Amino acid sequence: MGVLNDALNTNFPTLLLGPILRRAEPKQVCIWVACSLPVSIKAEVFRFSDVEKSRKNKDLQPSPVGFGVAKSVQLGKHLHIALVVVRPAGSEQNQESAMRASFPTDTLLAYDIEIIRMNDAQGQGQGQGQGKRLAELGLTSGTNTIVYRDPLDSEVDREGLLPTFFLRGKDGQFNIMHGSCRKLHGKGEDSLVAADELISSSPKDLSKRPSALFLTGDQIYADDVAGLLAPYLTELGIKLLGWEERIRGVDKRLSEIRPGERQKVIREFARFTAGHAGNHLLGFGEFAAMYLLAWNPENWPDVLANAPEIPVGDRIKYRGQVKQLEETRRDLAAVRRVLANTPTYMIFDDHEITDDWNITREWHDNVADSKCGKQIVTNGLAAYWAFQGWGNDPALYSEAFIGRIVEYFGKHGNVPDAEKETFEDYIWNFHGWTFSAPTNPLTIVVDSRTQRHYDTFKGAPQLIGEEGLLSISRTADDANFKKGDPVIIVVPTPVLGFYLLEALQKALALLISVYALDLESWFANTAGRIRFLTFLLQTLAPKHCIFLSGDVHYGFTNKAAFAPLQEGFGYDDVMSMTQLNSSALKTTSLVKIAFVSEIMGRIRQMFPFKRLVRTGRFSHIRSLVGRRHPDWVEARAIVHASGSIIPPLIISDNNLGLVTIERNMSRIVHKLLVRKASGEIKVHEAIVTTKDGRSPLEDSVRARISKFVLK
Repeated sequence: MGVLNDALNTNFPTLLLGPILRRAEPKQVCIWVACSLPVSIKAEVFRFSDVEKSRKNKDLQPSPVGFGVAKSVQLGKHLHIALVVVRPAGSEQNQESAMRASFPTDTLLAYDIEIIRMNDAQGQGQGQGQGKRLAELGLTSGTNTIVYRDPLDSEVDREGLLPTFFLRGKDGQFNIMHGSCRKLHGKGEDSLVAADELISSSPKDLSKRPSALFLTGDQIYADDVAGLLAPYLTELGIKLLGWEERIRGVDKRLSEIRPGERQKVIREFARFTAGHAGNHLLGFGEFAAMYLLAWNPENWPDVLANAPEIPVGDRIKYRGQVKQLEETRRDLAAVRRVLANTPTYMIFDDHEITDDWNITREWHDNVADSKCGKQIVTNGLAAYWAFQGWGNDPALYSEAFIGRIVEYFGKHGNVPDAEKETFEDYIWNFHGWTFSAPTNPLTIVVDSRTQRHYDTFKGAPQLIGEEGLLSISRTADDANFKKGDPVIIVVPTPVLGFYLLEALQKALALLISVYALDLESWFANTAGRIRFLTFLLQTLAPKHCIFLSGDVHYGFTNKAAFAPLQEGFGYDDVMSMTQLNSSALKTTSLVKIAFVSEIMGRIRQMFPFKRLVRTGRFSHIRSLVGRRHPDWVEARAIVHASGSIIPPLIISDNNLGLVTIERNMSRIVHKLLVRKASGEIKVHEAIVTTKDGRSPLEDSVRARISKFVLK
């Protein structure tokens, strides 16, 4: 795209972002794109074997096994997004056919899209002539290709190839990837590129290829923005929308705020507590621009070093960011390819909005009372829906919900204060972000940011309150979850964290600050964590529960078991659990690597015990009124990972998680892929073995149950 000027139509390509493959299951496949003008999207899904035949015989055209059409919705003059839902061939005939029709599982599939420009500016008319398919958009060859060529293929070019994916059936092992925390100017190699190398090594081998990618939070950093990108993001955001948003309470226009000056704005006017926020995103257009840069190298400025008006005191820091940003841009073609070829599911954490988002009741109430802060949170959430949330499950968002967002931003900021407040309240109080992903076992992806419960004004929150627990139950019911089946729970922050480090964090937060040390772990509020685990055991009763998380900027594997020691629960009410943590994809430091891995990790290895068995009470008051035994018991053990002479417990280098779940959950293999500057992928592998899905640690828990309850 290069440096922007006033000739908008000549500067914006039709396709701004995508295609990104989103929810994919036998009854539907969802493909998301962002365009610079109103379009109609046609999509077709094929068997890859038919695509290969057509490559060898040009007279053969592959027959689609699925079709879909969608019109884009407009969020700005040059920002139009579309989610096309592809249904299996035959499903359009009648209800009976729709019930029978399905995409094949365990079969490599391919897809193509056609982008057709609409006749009128509002996008209400019919498609204008013939559109452009992926090949004509330059996405099936060259440096920006989004297709994979099998290294064993004798044909060296990619002509005739298309992006591919597959739907895992119910039998056999299944592989998924996960990761979080990807800052564009973060240090170290982008480990999301390891996913590209993993797929490209054997794109046709479905026993090795992951069937889904879970991005578990902080896909963008809205608070910690590189100063070299800040002016460009503002300019790009304004031109995407076609108007410049005014932030209530701020006396300057977005374009008038110089790099590094926004820390004061977010502290005084928004009442945020983020500490590295000199270039914090404020306007909806800026949030949208950040997503465009996060996943497509073609949207970047031609020259990073030409960013104007860098404060003198920050120039050394910004010069250091040039190298990090250029490395990110270099790798973005691979990232784009991964997102185009892997069904991808995304949930927010705090940095999509701002650091410390809803960390305490004090924070929540202060920002709720700030017109500036509430506007920024609304912009971040609306952008999350547009670029991440919509594709997770289109059924979650009604036409009325989508219509309100489109109508609001379609007014170009010319909205009375009362209407602004009504819209902001609507988005602020929308709690429909939890969703299920169609994997086997079922995956439930949990919003632990907007449905918290606060026990105190300034203390650590319960990360999921009553409404959040009910949303998990409803999601499981809607997905036809069978009580007792295994389940995967995606929640941004690890439920079973690295105990030694979390205990240290909690102790220091009492001395320093909840905000400075990000005290919002599950460990920080024991009542909330035990309530959550008890709810899962009582409501879902999973044979085995896998927690998939990120957030803390190091990766590890924990095996565990849990039981409530309360009325209504018995000797057999024990839940086996495995915690798989992978982060950060791109943001690390030598200090963190030294402290977390080489100091705290090695200290833990010196302890003589292999497992930690803990008991506790919800409240110390109970112990004063005659209760003799605890309320809960938990056993956990951190699993050593291969990959070093001395097997490490935690990996603080940038990493991507690769999970293999074998049949009947007999083995859960967690590989943390660390991409080195040399291009080498270092693998740290941890293995959790079970007996028919039951953790060996259940025996430790039952021993405590016998001691306290059955004696």
